[in-house]
Amino acid sequence: MYFIRDLLKQLLITIGGSLGVAIAQPPLIRILSNTKAPYNVSGPTASLALRALSPQGLAGMQTNVKTLVSSRTSLISACDHLKPLGVASVIGGNDANFVMLPILSRPENEGGVPDNKRAKEIYQTLAEERGIVVRYRGGELGCTGCLRITVGTEDENKVLLCRLREILTETLPTVMS
Repeated sequence: MYFIRDLLKQLLITIGGSLGVAIAQPPLIRILSNTKAPYNVSGPTASLALRALSPQGLAGMQTNVKTLVSSRTSLISACDHLKPLGVASVIGGNDANFVMLPILSRPENEGGVPDNKRAKEIYQTLAEERGIVVRYRGGELGCTGCLRITVGTEDENKVLLCRLREILTETLPTVMS
């Protein structure tokens, strides 16, 4: 098994640094060690790493994770309320700091199917006209019509949902009788 995690991203971004860790079976670590030249870790990066891995740093991380999980749960629940505007249920295991939201051609109960064209339009409108950045993932396997939405703070999620609701309403096809 092989894991790579970027540690201290939020702290290090301010100083332009990075620190990663690889955890794997010894044979794989040997291969990685042979393909990657060793490099020095700067004093500020080492200091930040020690602070982040201290009991206080780990407690702070656990608090942040609890906040993220709560925000993600609220975001998923709010996305469910957008179904009449042509979205499906959030897909995936939802164990990350983002959700995958399928955008449909129309509401599911009206025969809506995942719609890359509408998803791209919503993605572009959010970014260019509403100042909200999400990621279009419709070209990825199993993600037709999907937007990848990073879980934000409670206030950020409220703004996103308000603007998303506006655009979903604007792009919802009208049914002719």
